[in-house]
Amino acid sequence: MELTFLGTGSNNPSPHRGASSLALRISGTSNIYLFDCGEGTQIQIQRSTIRASRITKIFITHLHGDHIFGLPGLLCTLSAGASSMSPLVFYGPLGLREFVENTLRLSYSFLSYKYEIIELIPNTYDGVDESIIKTTIAKQEKNENCRTLNINEDGRYHLISNEDNCSVYAVSIRHRVPSYGFVIVENDLPGKFDIKKLQESGIKPGPFCSRLKNGETVTIDDGRILSPTDFVGPSRPGRCLVILGDCSDASNVIPFAQNCDVVVHECTHDDNLLEKAIDFGHSTPSIATSLAERCHAKCLLLNHFSQRYKPKSAIESKTVENEENKNKRQKRKEEDNDDNNNNDDDENLTVDLLLEQAKQHTTIPVFITDDFFTYTIPLPK
Repeated sequence: MELTFLGTGSNNPSPHRGASSLALRISGTSNIYLFDCGEGTQIQIQRSTIRASRITKIFITHLHGDHIFGLPGLLCTLSAGASSMSPLVFYGPLGLREFVENTLRLSYSFLSYKYEIIELIPNTYDGVDESIIKTTIAKQEKNENCRTLNINEDGRYHLISNEDNCSVYAVSIRHRVPSYGFVIVENDLPGKFDIKKLQESGIKPGPFCSRLKNGETVTIDDGRILSPTDFVGPSRPGRCLVILGDCSDASNVIPFAQNCDVVVHECTHDDNLLEKAIDFGHSTPSIATSLAERCHAKCLLLNHFSQRYKPKSAIESKTVENEENKNKRQKRKEEDNDDNNNNDDDENLTVDLLLEQAKQHTTIPVFITDDFFTYTIPLPK
């Protein structure tokens, strides 16, 4: 299983970071799951090793523009190569269907492949007025391409069960609008095959070994019957990934993410701006590390950074401006009364600050993700 970060910036794309999008290669298949689709995602895909035609499922964490504005363009581009595409399934908040279908209709766009949209009905934690929920559902005509899903009694939305060697759940997390985290649980993995024991029994390895490893009893050419229990160790628990949308509190995910292999957590601001982050439904390093610690996660990957935090490479390659340009820029800021993360004090801020603060709160391995950063989730030993 492999994660590829296609966009790691918040709010809007910049020359240094694309808008939110993340691809997951599913182990044992050629399928790719896409999480969020911010503006420019299809360009990022073309610049990566991801094959767009392999995307079979798209998960949308919430309906803010920086997480969905790239969706219509990507869907239309995929339509050109639909002959090699599997049916596409979308999962996301109530209103996702209205956004997708209205955008396609108003732009006179037609998708040549089959698709299904599964919308999550807000629950009491999401804080959506029940009348709004009923109105939104009522506006939607019955359509075989769309269905809704209510939260399960166990506090999760059960999205996928035992498909592509895994199950996927959604959990409500705290943001300004309904937002969800996704928990991907891989099926148990076969035990390790003991080829040395096979050879010590005087048996040469052959094609039958794969059947043994898959739990089958086999009969070899000399008539001996081989049991998998004699040559294959006990099954190993599959891997577990947690991919969170925008949030200031993701504690609802903790019961379902114990001992997970990786947590992907947003980190929009640094801890000096903790109150601002929470006011806008976002997180800082201390919030992210606290969640990872409570999940006993093996690794924490931070993403969704405010544009104030530049990649280190952007600072190192920045050309020195002459005094005239600096004065012009300062005058423009004053005229615009611009306080949107563009103060001179912020010009040399990098994501290193976020990493330093995170490491102060945890001993769990923490990584800052840049666009096209790839992380392979190791197999259990």
